[in-house]
Amino acid sequence: MALWWTPFPVAFAITLSLMPLVKRLAVKFGVVAKRAKSDLEGDADEESVPLLGGSAIIAALLVTLAIFGRLPSWMIVAGLSLLLLGLVDDILALKPLQKIIAQVAVAAAVVVLHRHTTFTPWPMLDSFLVMLWLLGTTNAYNLVDGLDGLAGGTGVVVCAAVAATGWLHHSPALVCWSLALGGGLAGFLLYNFHPASVFMGDSGALPIGLILGVFALSGGGLAHNSRVTRYIYPILVLALPLLDTAIVSVTRLATGNPISRRGLDHSHHRLLHLGLSTRLVVGVCWMVAAAGAAGAVVMTILPHCYLVATLPIVVLVFAVLGLFMMDLTFETSAPGVAYGYLQGLAGFILSIAYRRRLVEVILDFALISGAYFGAFLLRHDFKINDLTLAIMMHSLPWVMAPTYAMFAAAGVYRGMWRYAGLSELIRFANGAVLAGAAIVVLNHFVALPTSGSIIALYVILLFNFLVATRMSFRALRKGIHRLTDPRKRVLIVGAGTSAAIAARWMFSGQNRDLRLVGFVDDDAFKLGKLVHGHRVLGSLKDLERVIRRRPFDQIMLAAESLAEDRLAMVRRFADAHRIAVSRFTIQIDEVEGAAAEYVLSNGTSSLESVSAPIAETQLPLGRIRPVGS
Repeated sequence: MALWWTPFPVAFAITLSLMPLVKRLAVKFGVVAKRAKSDLEGDADEESVPLLGGSAIIAALLVTLAIFGRLPSWMIVAGLSLLLLGLVDDILALKPLQKIIAQVAVAAAVVVLHRHTTFTPWPMLDSFLVMLWLLGTTNAYNLVDGLDGLAGGTGVVVCAAVAATGWLHHSPALVCWSLALGGGLAGFLLYNFHPASVFMGDSGALPIGLILGVFALSGGGLAHNSRVTRYIYPILVLALPLLDTAIVSVTRLATGNPISRRGLDHSHHRLLHLGLSTRLVVGVCWMVAAAGAAGAVVMTILPHCYLVATLPIVVLVFAVLGLFMMDLTFETSAPGVAYGYLQGLAGFILSIAYRRRLVEVILDFALISGAYFGAFLLRHDFKINDLTLAIMMHSLPWVMAPTYAMFAAAGVYRGMWRYAGLSELIRFANGAVLAGAAIVVLNHFVALPTSGSIIALYVILLFNFLVATRMSFRALRKGIHRLTDPRKRVLIVGAGTSAAIAARWMFSGQNRDLRLVGFVDDDAFKLGKLVHGHRVLGSLKDLERVIRRRPFDQIMLAAESLAEDRLAMVRRFADAHRIAVSRFTIQIDEVEGAAAEYVLSNGTSSLESVSAPIAETQLPLGRIRPVGS
């Protein structure tokens, strides 16, 4: 393996040389896609983009492996058969059932031609599971081919991880295969970066998805540190496409839609709707793919006890990301209002997820396990062995039961993640402390291998994990909001309670056109302080200095009280700089024949109103609805 890296540049060069040819052929024979540019980028003009980019990748892969004498028969069958199937689909748009039947035939051929990893003692069951896996990866990879550069970059990440695994575990064939495919994908990426001049098409996505599925199984089968690795590695190394497929499948079922329908409800589309640019969405997705792939490689070298002890945390991270994406399905309307009439499977999914909170309870299995195993790791200075793991696993049910009971008693399952606040933090603390106390009491009746220090560490980790998971939706929204490319930059006048609520409203996810630059307030004691992570930049007298340092094009008045002369100062400044002014207020409207209800109002000056609508949000003031100013 002196020149183990050479397949990469060879495949890269072949793809680059073929790409102009396949583009011309695609245009000549009309194998193109009409792409409407994202409305978020302000251009709705359509353009034709060639669809044969994937054929150049497959050709480069097969030629490169033939040059190095590493071309297996299963790859020839899979690559050429699915390339032809994808090409027909790109031209004629096959029905889902027709595509699945053809994919089953190809997957069965691969199972026969390629020796695969064993998962069970029964060969027939193994073959069936491998076929299901290959069908899953084929279509999952095809589904992430929805944005310029997304599928190509994800494939490069997976190939890099598989090559690293093959190198670590001395598999020259796997290294050669993955580097050849990675080189072909890298060459394609040069043409597929946004704005793309060529698409991969089904002719590339289908064979590449199946080949990556075989790579993932082969990489997992190389590890001998733990039998668990062969199950976890394939899932982690292909985390992004598999997670996206799970999100789309569950949400479509939950909303009464067929899984096979085409739609703009994939993870990358959801991020676009939150206001991120195409390139930023692709970058975020690549990071998620890289995190999963890197975790997969690490898990092939971790001792068994450490792998099992850290696995719950890995599951927790990706589960939270998936739940966040699923929750965006109900961004504009609550599930009980929009889909409460659904029966059957859709109604069942919505009920267990939102009414009965069963998904949250299942997720806490990983959370509690992670906190308990983490407490042991910290207590033993991260020095554990298989005996320690056996002790932890044996005692875990005795920790799980009282913890769940105390979570229910403390009201941990009453809150909604997207609205988690101070009251929830108190419930989390109560739940963690009560769980620790219950374990102490239980220890008097059942001999548990838990010292006082382990229980204390468990309580601390339990609270932190509860906060991290339940507050994750708000944190992710706020992080995404900071990454958006807003059309308006807003300065808030005031730094009190109303201003804090106004800032929280801007971070709610409904206002991607607005970006908060900071606050101004005449209270000298607030100067330089932070409100929701944004600084109080000065007083009203400092507006000229502030706009030079932090340009803004809208002022939002959110002070509890503002004297007439100060308001006149703001208006003069706004007139001079042609800046819009809006007022954010909280008021009580009396309704005849009913109790008073709280109203969030967005009033404006004569210059311009805030363009984003005020969405319903949870505040400690009661029920809120939008009204005109």
